This record gives sequence, structure tokens and C-alpha cells, in this order.
Amino acid sequence: MWENNEYRMCFREDAILDFERAMLSSGECSYLLPMMFISGGSKHVVYYDCKGFVPLSRYRVDKTEDALFILEKVLIILTNAIGYLITPAKIFLSTDTVFYNAETGEVKIAYVPVREKPAGSSRNLLRLIAQLKSDITDGNQGYLDRFAAIVYENSYHLRDLTNRMGLLRRELYLQTNVSS
Repeated sequence: MWENNEYRMCFREDAILDFERAMLSSGECSYLLPMMFISGGSKHVVYYDCKGFVPLSRYRVDKTEDALFILEKVLIILTNAIGYLITPAKIFLSTDTVFYNAETGEVKIAYVPVREKPAGSSRNLLRLIAQLKSDITDGNQGYLDRFAAIVYENSYHLRDLTNRMGLLRRELYLQTNVSS
């Protein structure tokens, strides 16, 4: 998918609906990477405009504080995508599809449709949490575990999850700044 500073993928024709295609190629939803669709015969390819952004899989997110920041941004993006008729449960989340701009601290998502039938956003979110947790070296992975438990055990709306993430970020901030 990510190769030579370019992100692209092949997809089934029915993987992205026509109105989603129109919205995603317009660039109106600034939280998602703009897409350009090319179809020829049975081959359907999408190219993502990811100038200035690199997938998280190319970074080493080793601080819990940074991982929680990224997760909060992802939750905000998913919440805002609804306003653009993009279903959050259909967006595949991983360190390969979440992009980061190190200069600006901006986070964007490459819309890659979930291959399996969407069963809610929780499976996607849990995958991303596990991937981020694998690189944490500061000894505070428990915060990611706590958030994963919240996602797994409850059916909160995205806004509620965002609020809970904010509480965890504040708690971690207080813990690390009081003990320093």
C-alpha cells in the first residue's frame, strides 16, 4: 500500500459506494486523505494524496501520551466523518491507514473500506490500540489497556469515547507531572 511516498490500493467495485466516492474524491472531508479513483475494466485503483503525511507504521510511537493523543484524534475524525456520510464502522483502522504529519502534529485517515462485514467500530479501534501499544516503552501501557477495556466492554458512542479518552489523557498528564 505505502510505497515510494505514495499510498494506493486496489479494491472491489462495490467496496466504496458512489456517494462515498464523490465525497472522498472531493477533498471536502479534510480529516480523511483525499482520494483519486481510477477504473479500467475489472481493475479499480485508488490513489491517496498524502503529501506531508506518513503512515504511523513508519513511526515509533513509544510514549503513551502520544498514543492517547493519536487515538483521541482518530475518534474525532471518525465522529466528523459521519457528517460527510462516511460510516465510521466501514473505515479500516491500523497503523498503515492512520497518517501523521510530524511537522504539524496533524492526523488523517486513509479511507480503506473494511473487508469483513462491519460489526461496529470497536473491532477496528481495538486493532489500532493493540498496534500502538506494542511500541510503548514508557511503562504506562495500562492506560491503553484501560481504554481498550472501555471500548470492548461498553457500546459507547464515539463522542463518549472521545470524552473518556480526554479523561485518561488528563489523568496520565497529572500522574507524570506530579511524579516528576
